[in-house]
Amino acid sequence: MTAALAVVLLALAGFVLQGMFSTTQATEEQSDALIVDMKFTEARIAVAMQEVNLRHYQVEPSVAVRGRFDQIAAEAERNLAEIAGSADEQTRDDAKRLLAGQIAYRELADDLIAKVADSDPDFMAFDRLQVTPAFYTLQNDVDDVSRAYHDYAQQQVIALGKRQGRLLVGTAMGFGVGLTLVAMIMRMVLGYQRRLVTQAADSRHQALHDSLTGLPNRALFQRDLQKALARDGQSALMIIDLDGFKAVNDTIGHHAGDQVLIESGRRLAAHVHSPAVVARLGGDEFAVLLPQVSGLSEATTLADRLVAELNRDFALDEGPAAISGSLGIAVSPDAGSVDADELFRHADAAMYRAKRHGGGVAVYDPGADADQQDDRMQLFADLRVLLETGDPEGRLQMYYQPQVRLRDARVTGVEALVRWQHPTHGQVMPETLLPVAERGGLETALAYHLLALVARQAAGWLAGGWRGRVSVNVSTGALDDERFADNVLATIQAAGLPPQMLRLELTETGIMADSGTALDTLRRISASGVTVSVDDFGTGFSSLVQLRDVPANELKIDQIFLGNLTPGTPDEVMVRSSIDLGHNLGLEVVAEGVEDLATLVHLAGMACDYAQGHALASAVPVGDLPGACWTAETTVAAALGYAASSPAR
Repeated sequence: MTAALAVVLLALAGFVLQGMFSTTQATEEQSDALIVDMKFTEARIAVAMQEVNLRHYQVEPSVAVRGRFDQIAAEAERNLAEIAGSADEQTRDDAKRLLAGQIAYRELADDLIAKVADSDPDFMAFDRLQVTPAFYTLQNDVDDVSRAYHDYAQQQVIALGKRQGRLLVGTAMGFGVGLTLVAMIMRMVLGYQRRLVTQAADSRHQALHDSLTGLPNRALFQRDLQKALARDGQSALMIIDLDGFKAVNDTIGHHAGDQVLIESGRRLAAHVHSPAVVARLGGDEFAVLLPQVSGLSEATTLADRLVAELNRDFALDEGPAAISGSLGIAVSPDAGSVDADELFRHADAAMYRAKRHGGGVAVYDPGADADQQDDRMQLFADLRVLLETGDPEGRLQMYYQPQVRLRDARVTGVEALVRWQHPTHGQVMPETLLPVAERGGLETALAYHLLALVARQAAGWLAGGWRGRVSVNVSTGALDDERFADNVLATIQAAGLPPQMLRLELTETGIMADSGTALDTLRRISASGVTVSVDDFGTGFSSLVQLRDVPANELKIDQIFLGNLTPGTPDEVMVRSSIDLGHNLGLEVVAEGVEDLATLVHLAGMACDYAQGHALASAVPVGDLPGACWTAETTVAAALGYAASSPAR
């Protein structure tokens, strides 16, 4: 018996060792196969997404879209290059072939982008005859290769399972012969097996899920979307973008930004139930898939709840933060009539329309969204030509709104506001013009043009005897130009305008987002005598330390806080605190957007320095400015009980 037990134990030990070695080897092979499968899948998705961004660029040829195309193309080439370094010869050959195809396609795509940017009329023929065939050849090849390696990875998973099964059976037989000693060995083997299986499951989960939120990533979401579209019935896709996230990330820090992303994912997932899917696509963009919906009303009902959840304040470690969401919905008509990429484009277009209207929910509308895309392209092209030619017809016009000093009801300054008199679209307001300029990379050129226009007009006022200050809104993107300070000073010097008569208005969020380049530029400008205003104060997330470092002369309280100045209300507390803070820092305080005289009187009672808004005078063309100033002064004097002032010049 002793000899028999020894023989059984030796045989069992040999069997277990061999099984452990075989299982380890199989696990390594499976892990390698999953990694290759994942990289080929990522390459396939990147190939498809760069085509999406290429089409997006044709519709909206902006620097941002070109940047996303380059980023995704580089990601595809990086993945293929990494696979090309594999130890397996066949894998290397496949990766090198796909990499060559990707490089060839990207070169054609770069040529197409150049043609679109240059408005080359032959770009559509070039796209149809060369770029599109190259893409479909590359897409078919990468799809075939990705599918083959995915199948191989699944075979490795099955093979590992079979090996584990054989090991389990052999060990179980040893239990009956080796009694207690074999039982101990069995526990050791089973524990080792569980760790291997867990590691394999963890690897697969990590490959298909976002590491921060734990939600499915773009690759897994794309698979789920394709499966949903292959079935009968309607599916709904929602693209969600967080409004205000960048301000949190830039001003409070990346830790706070991560908290917002995690909480946003949790809120979305709490209201979306299986088989629906919530995923994080990247950055502050999320997606929701409803594989089967009864109609548009079901999707919009859920969308309204999701946006309402995102609009609730976020309780962060650093304090509360206000975030909102823009959500676009696209519903597939029926199975097979729309592919995943097209549905993504539809939902993305609807989301941007929602964002343009201040957030909320928008449903894809072929007519409205197509028209909006065409309008943006036309406005961008017209603005670029206008700035390049110097606006000879004077279509970019400045309107001015008086700013009244409350202690004596005198107009001491005006704010310049641009209006674009477009030949076909009529008067284009700043909320439309400025996003077009920013997305197309024209914000700096536009800022220089408007500064020159304002400087010349203000110099004319000076020659007429009025030394009031003129405030100009400047996009913080213009501060990234290292020549910005020199250009501003050269512009006012050429116009003969004293630096003290010019005030640059920059948003609180924009100033706080850059503690280096922007602040250095502002300090140079401030040292020359040009003053700086922190616009929209209270809507950002700046700290007192950040505000202390900004060379500002003025705080402008945003109009959203002027809606209810009844004593004891949050708005009244916010406005009073902002005024006290500004005065304690040695800054002047301006309340903008004053819509009624009761608010004006309350502001004067809180020792606010200046006010502007429709209740005093609206923004008017330069020729109507003297009358608007007189109206503003007499209105304030009457409301505050001052003696009538002499007409403003």
